[in-house]
Amino acid sequence: MHLPMAAKQALQMQSVIVDRSPAHPFSSNPEVLIEELKDWCGTQNNGVAVSYFFRQIALFVTAQFSLIHQHGGYFETPPEKLRFGRMQNYGLPLMSFHVESADFVEIAAGQRSEAFHYVLIGQTSALLEQLRRHAKISPITCWENVLGSLVWYYATLQQQHPRIAAEDIDWLMDDQNWEPLRKSQWRNFIGTTQLERAVSGPMRKTCCLYKELPVFGTCTFCPQPN
Repeated sequence: MHLPMAAKQALQMQSVIVDRSPAHPFSSNPEVLIEELKDWCGTQNNGVAVSYFFRQIALFVTAQFSLIHQHGGYFETPPEKLRFGRMQNYGLPLMSFHVESADFVEIAAGQRSEAFHYVLIGQTSALLEQLRRHAKISPITCWENVLGSLVWYYATLQQQHPRIAAEDIDWLMDDQNWEPLRKSQWRNFIGTTQLERAVSGPMRKTCCLYKELPVFGTCTFCPQPN
């Protein structure tokens, strides 16, 4: 399926770059990637670097969900083919995510669930499994990093398309839809809390560890500010 230029431009605003290699790439080898992340974000701790990575890749995951809703497709890019780049914004060390338009696949109406599963399990969970082999970091922390962004996305979607948002959240709450994981990470994160409440107060159980990085501060809703 052809990816519209408007979609490419919107993706770029979320640090997702289509059909262009990163100018300053990270390694695709998980162990080397962690070492490069440590140098880039300013930590000596592997776990902090991995947590930083999942704060960053939350933008890519959210962009995928937005594509599914707005353009009826998503990037079915295997995790080993995803490319990551270095970028700076307002002096902050950030990441960009690089994909090929050839990996963009169209989904039929009513088949969002297959796309959701691929993004969450085939991409996000697979990357988490790879990186945790080389770092001591709670998977709960990494999932909260990703889903925190997705909760904000759905809080906005709910105002515009409440039926679609409700259908998706029902899917996200179902343990079976997260297999081979044992339970829904969405339900583990916010439970039955309404989206309006989830974005207006503290929901996290763990700290994302941004406060351990010299250029980032403590988040507003940090559960462990001290």
